[in-house]
Amino acid sequence: MILSDVTLIIPTKNEEKNIQTFLSSLPSDIKLIVVDASTDRTRELINIQRPYNTHVMHELSTIPRARQSGADNAVTEWLLYSDADMSFDTKYFIELEKMAVSANVGAIMGAKKSKNKYRWYYFLYSNSIRIFSYLGIPIGSGSNMLLKKEALDAIGGFDFALTHSEDNDILMRIKKAGWHVIYNGKLRVYENDHRRLDQGVFKKFWHGTLRAFLLYTGILKERVRESDWGYWQKKDSLKQ
Repeated sequence: MILSDVTLIIPTKNEEKNIQTFLSSLPSDIKLIVVDASTDRTRELINIQRPYNTHVMHELSTIPRARQSGADNAVTEWLLYSDADMSFDTKYFIELEKMAVSANVGAIMGAKKSKNKYRWYYFLYSNSIRIFSYLGIPIGSGSNMLLKKEALDAIGGFDFALTHSEDNDILMRIKKAGWHVIYNGKLRVYENDHRRLDQGVFKKFWHGTLRAFLLYTGILKERVRESDWGYWQKKDSLKQ
């Protein structure tokens, strides 16, 4: 895969504590679209640290709407989704360029790790993605997923009713539309902000697992679409 064929898209809201670490992990030649809803210095810090090859959009929206806005403004074949509280492994983009991707691949899932807290949790999480991928069940994280723009457009884009689990939903819908969804554990990102896990590891695990199961099976899907089940209760969320 050629980096010029990739646009990195992130939604942000009040990420001034995280954004500089995130930007520092990017190569200068990767296109970046930021869909920002901040009231702090996030946009200012982006403009200072990465004024080139970066497009910042000011838009008050939910996560799926922000992800879709980024896609609508991208012109590349591939869309790489992440979040501002991540940092990319030093070999991430080298491994990405090594990938030979067949024409029927519509999405690529990567690994999500941690260098400090909860390393065991992210080890289990990433290996769960790997195992389910081998079983033909695509689950993943919006912090590290690549979508082919053609595949995203073909299924009508993100589901705006989902304010959480939109990442699993989009991967499953791409798979059901006939595209291949693959996993590459060498594409690693690292979580730098553990506020969600600090609120309860067990709670976060079952929250995500149950919602992914219901979306995949279609059981009570409308209940999943109606609510985030209390996930975005903090002021720093993008939910409006």
